[in-house]
Amino acid sequence: MKDDLPAGVVLSEVKAELFKSMGHPARIRVLEILSDGPVAVSRLRDETGLEPSNLSQHLGVLRRQRLIAPSRQDGRLFYELSCPEVSSLLLSARTLLGTVLQSTRLTLMTLDEPLKEPAVR
Repeated sequence: MKDDLPAGVVLSEVKAELFKSMGHPARIRVLEILSDGPVAVSRLRDETGLEPSNLSQHLGVLRRQRLIAPSRQDGRLFYELSCPEVSSLLLSARTLLGTVLQSTRLTLMTLDEPLKEPAVR
């Protein structure tokens, strides 16, 4: 029964759902576009290259997770990030990826170095 689970386990499940909702390149792209402020759906469609029905599905996933919020201006539908922490999370992910990539490069560089023969005595 879920009620018997420790709070840490429940929080882990909620976090996993959050990351799953962001787990598609198109949704990450939408969030990155929205990091600059509210954007009309027509511009999101142009910038992502997604078909309207596909874009609508991705927006629905992000909306249900409350990462984005819709609004209407002059009869046009706009979306914006629901909170600034979404942008912070995207920036943290970029920083993390940079760190991991640098570490991988350093590892590959050491593997690429020629093996030195042990000194013969």
